[in-house]
Amino acid sequence: MRPGLFGTSASEQSTDRFSAAYNPGVSIDADVAAGALVETLRYFVSAVPVGWVRGTHFGVGGVTGVAVPTLNGVWIHKSDADVADVSDLLDQVAATGLPHCLQFRPGSAARLVNLATSRGMAHLEDIPLMVIEDPGQLKGAQVVGGLVIRELLPDEAHLHARVAAAGFEVATEVFLQLMSPAVLAMPGVRCYVGEAGGQPVTTGLGIKLGSNVAIFNIATLPEHRRRGYGAAVTARAVADGLAAGAQWSWLQSSAQGYKVYERLGFRTMEPWPCWIAQAAPIA
Repeated sequence: MRPGLFGTSASEQSTDRFSAAYNPGVSIDADVAAGALVETLRYFVSAVPVGWVRGTHFGVGGVTGVAVPTLNGVWIHKSDADVADVSDLLDQVAATGLPHCLQFRPGSAARLVNLATSRGMAHLEDIPLMVIEDPGQLKGAQVVGGLVIRELLPDEAHLHARVAAAGFEVATEVFLQLMSPAVLAMPGVRCYVGEAGGQPVTTGLGIKLGSNVAIFNIATLPEHRRRGYGAAVTARAVADGLAAGAQWSWLQSSAQGYKVYERLGFRTMEPWPCWIAQAAPIA
């Protein structure tokens, strides 16, 4: 994968990418979106240096090795998943001693809520699964005065890690563990940094897998927020995914980013309950 180097001065070229790639016949339902989420997590976690992933027909269990609950866990995309099987996957994740999560679709809520509470897990939040099929509203978002967005080379993974950690206000080591050069070199993965005045201010990640492109790690330094930078890097990641053959895009939104993604044209497909367990001693 050869990196592109496009800034806001290339807005006309980026806009043409939307026009050429957009397929107005695409229609995505919740089943398709949920399946894409699980398959992308399977693909991504398997590439993390110390990570592992174990999948079933109803979901996936994965461990990145990073001590953040939402970066290890079990994600269920089938509402008829057997509770005993889900519990078995959770046991395998919990055996690492890492904090972890259980995320699932609203249709499985009653049975899996009971499972989570029986294991002493706490409800963190409901995480919106959002999709965008018509990227028309993203065209203008890429044009932000003074911002230049470029794609990172795999050996620049440390730059993404540094900006993302500052944007999410977590230790840099979290993203250094997660976003290695090997991850950035994976087929379909594109990572970006946005620079203003020659300094990195925002970053993001797109993973194109099959007909969709998933958006992750959109983060802007606190002192540079509310200037459209995060929206611009999101739009760029979607545009590049469409240009590479994707037909739609999805993301899981934080509470802070939700209104931004809504303004860009993403719509909520369904909220996924997220339950977490803190670290425990390894048996």
